Amino acid sequence: MIELFQLYWPKLISAAWFASLNLIFLAFYGKDKRYIIERFIKLFFVSPSFVSIIGEQLVIQLYKIIVLDFGFSDSYNVIFIIINMTFDAIFIIIGGMLFSRFTNMNKFLDATVYMQYVCIERLTLIVAISYPGYILWYAIFLLTVFVTLRKDMNFVFQSTSVKWKNVFLYLVGLFYILDLLYAAYFLFPELGTDVLNVQNVFWLDSVAMVSSLFALGYEKIAISVAKQYDKKHEYYEKLQSSQENIIIKLTEISEAKSGETGQHVRRVAEYSKLLARTMKLSENEVENIKIAAMMHDLGKLLISHDIIEKKGELTDEEYEIMKGHAQYGWDILANSEGEIIEMARIIALEHHERWDGKGYPQGLMKNEISIYAQIVSVADVFDALTSERAYKKAWDLETAKKEIIQQRGEQFSPTVVDAFVSCFDEIKEIKAKYVD
Repeated sequence: MIELFQLYWPKLISAAWFASLNLIFLAFYGKDKRYIIERFIKLFFVSPSFVSIIGEQLVIQLYKIIVLDFGFSDSYNVIFIIINMTFDAIFIIIGGMLFSRFTNMNKFLDATVYMQYVCIERLTLIVAISYPGYILWYAIFLLTVFVTLRKDMNFVFQSTSVKWKNVFLYLVGLFYILDLLYAAYFLFPELGTDVLNVQNVFWLDSVAMVSSLFALGYEKIAISVAKQYDKKHEYYEKLQSSQENIIIKLTEISEAKSGETGQHVRRVAEYSKLLARTMKLSENEVENIKIAAMMHDLGKLLISHDIIEKKGELTDEEYEIMKGHAQYGWDILANSEGEIIEMARIIALEHHERWDGKGYPQGLMKNEISIYAQIVSVADVFDALTSERAYKKAWDLETAKKEIIQQRGEQFSPTVVDAFVSCFDEIKEIKAKYVD
């Protein structure tokens, strides 16, 4: 035991640093500050340095059994290297999984942090030529990483935009490069002596450091790209929110003509977003349909006030005029560009089409109707049924739900109706939140 301590005491110190630094980061970034000693012990034993000690001792024993005990010469360094690298990878995977469980960081961030320490430890083994040198170089490399990334620490631990999987895979590649460079000391024992020491060792050290700096640079670039993405996403959200407010005001004018309120617009938008998400449309489509759905009845701006507010049943002639609002909505939006406007234009034109082909204005049927219009059709009718109008009382929610289900495959898309039923509890919450 004493011999092992004398052999590995620098690695035990680096294992303690690993545990201490990660405890500090976890505490600083809001993780539970209790059970510090217990966590320190766990992190110490899963540290790359300690794991490498266990792996190395097992490899030595295994090497003795399968090589030396079978009468082979102890010069079979290639076999030792293959065994060592295999077990190295296995123990790093186990250590990384345990580290991930103890820290509970974001997906792949924990794996990246762990692999970064693994690479620092391997780089230190290559560069250091003495035990005190190991401690010194380990501290230098840790400090280098910290100085390079310190301004990004808050972003790293709070953002989910960094593609940590890519950084992790880059570090895995670096790990194998460093492992192969370290293996050179076993393949070419003269590197550890004074023979050719200055030129060849310097060459190995340079390759190891340059490779590591490239990996650190790649990580920095990945963080920078994620920051730019977050800024653009934040700008898009602000722009989208601004557009949404303008659209709400515009559609409120339209709804006011029929005695309806902007809450109808909001509810139809929220229902449509919920249905789109339930049907697993892309996140971009989900967000866009929420805004586009607000403009579904924009064409009513061009319909006579007397027809829209009429309390009694419309005549056939008046009904034909009313149906014109679908085409008017398309016409109003025809000269505008953009994903949302294009979606809104289609919804305005097609949201009164029916699955059975008996709708208007084009008599489209089934999937000839845009999926967005299919969704808004259900959302619009459900809200119309459950809202009070000048010409009718509001239906209760369950009765309206039964009507939607009854129209499955006739007025409405079966797929959309199924989604409507599956998320009906959330639809009721939206109805309660946006009350007229």
